[in-house]
Amino acid sequence: MKTESDRKGFLFVLEGIDGSGKTAVCHQLVEILHSDGYDVIYLREPTNESPWGKEIRERTPRGELTPTEELELFVKDREWHIKNRIVPALVAGYVVLMDRYFFATGAYQSVVTGISWREILRRNREDIHAPEPDIIFILDVAADIGLERAIGRENVANLQFEKLDRLIEVRKTYLEIAEQDTGVFKIVDAHQPLDVVVQIVYEHIIQAVKSRYYPSQE
Repeated sequence: MKTESDRKGFLFVLEGIDGSGKTAVCHQLVEILHSDGYDVIYLREPTNESPWGKEIRERTPRGELTPTEELELFVKDREWHIKNRIVPALVAGYVVLMDRYFFATGAYQSVVTGISWREILRRNREDIHAPEPDIIFILDVAADIGLERAIGRENVANLQFEKLDRLIEVRKTYLEIAEQDTGVFKIVDAHQPLDVVVQIVYEHIIQAVKSRYYPSQE
């Protein structure tokens, strides 16, 4: 089986609370990077392919899963995703754009389970060998604005997480992770217009790609 040591591609992750704009930014970045000539693949979690990802997508919005049940499903879904989608894309040399990853599990599930985000991240890194991103972008937005955007977009609230007090805690946890974890993080002000946020993320991605292939230019 191919492993991360065979990695030729790049892994960039977009994280943030509900309504921060992750999906919209990812979609625009895919188009821009394609037009630049890069082989790009867009992946999101939870998946809509594995049985565990499908269960999360179906039951979480209705509040049917306990926090512990949901955490276990996320880990199983991600293990499938790593083996079947993420590692093969990295080995093949793709620029992989991830719409949420194990940092989301750390931020969200730590708030509702009481398990520390450090333990959740450790489990993903050590137990299922989640590949480390080249950059994790935290699209940071105030919880009340994110909630307004998210409910307005879906026209219905996710009963598990789309509550203001909970999103406030999730946002705090994201910022704590960015400050204290060992990953490479970039915090982006997501109150800005979408095209501005896209440009900021794009410039960091291009710099990271070029720095690997043309290190003498750094």
